[in-house]
Amino acid sequence: MREGARPWYARWWAIALFLSVVLLGTGWLTIQALGLRSVAVDAEPMPLPAEGFDYAWWNDALGRWVRPRGVDYAAVLEEQGELRRFVATLASTGPRTAPDRFSTEPEQLAYYLNAYNALTLFGVVDNWPMQSVHDVRGWLDPRAGFGFFYGLQFPLDGAEMNLYELENTVIRRYLDARIHAAINCASKSCPALAPYAFEAATLDEQLDVVTRAFCSNAPHVVIDEEAQQIRLSAIFDWYKADFEEHARRLGRPATIEDFIAAFADPATLDALERARKAEFEVVFQPYDWALNQL
Repeated sequence: MREGARPWYARWWAIALFLSVVLLGTGWLTIQALGLRSVAVDAEPMPLPAEGFDYAWWNDALGRWVRPRGVDYAAVLEEQGELRRFVATLASTGPRTAPDRFSTEPEQLAYYLNAYNALTLFGVVDNWPMQSVHDVRGWLDPRAGFGFFYGLQFPLDGAEMNLYELENTVIRRYLDARIHAAINCASKSCPALAPYAFEAATLDEQLDVVTRAFCSNAPHVVIDEEAQQIRLSAIFDWYKADFEEHARRLGRPATIEDFIAAFADPATLDALERARKAEFEVVFQPYDWALNQL
């Protein structure tokens, strides 16, 4: 080695350091561009009973906030502190961190359904004001809703999770298409937010109730006699396989229409059957992402 020359490993360290800085900077820019962030709760959890999980506050809050036409977000904002405490409780306790409290599938599923709805409301008030969940976004928007459903990382059950993961990797694994009528994405085209908490003891009945409403009312199911169309929520298209499989498990043909027929009220069922016999066209309606506020 000639005098004054830097050893080869010094040059490689310089290159490695430069690449590390570039990668770190690129990572930071990517996070900023996509709007990825951990949502801080900044609250103490609510006390829990010795066994199970207590949804009493959440049940009462939903009764105060939810109306047939939508959600009273002014009321939610007034109680934001208590909502944060409930979210902090979900963050610290769940089926993963406290499996003894959630020993049955209904206990687990009720927890996740309530968690999804609570985190969605929390995501709205934490980013208030907004006119749509699509308003939450980074510099880039890979797909509509990315900032809200992918970008926000909520504390849940001792870890972090976004709403997309909660729905698609956790809730859907219970193989019950009725869950699509139970979770609410804070938008006008969503199934209505239930004005009560889901409870393990009554979960099957509650899921039937919300699914009957979803399958019997506009804009989710509309039989248009004049246009000769069966107009359905886009949710039926997005999760077609779930609805078909559920219909099959009910002993029916594996179709979306047969899932709807299993839960529709008599008037809707009659109109649906007449439309099917007349071979009306099935049309999936555009989704209205405007906030489901009063």
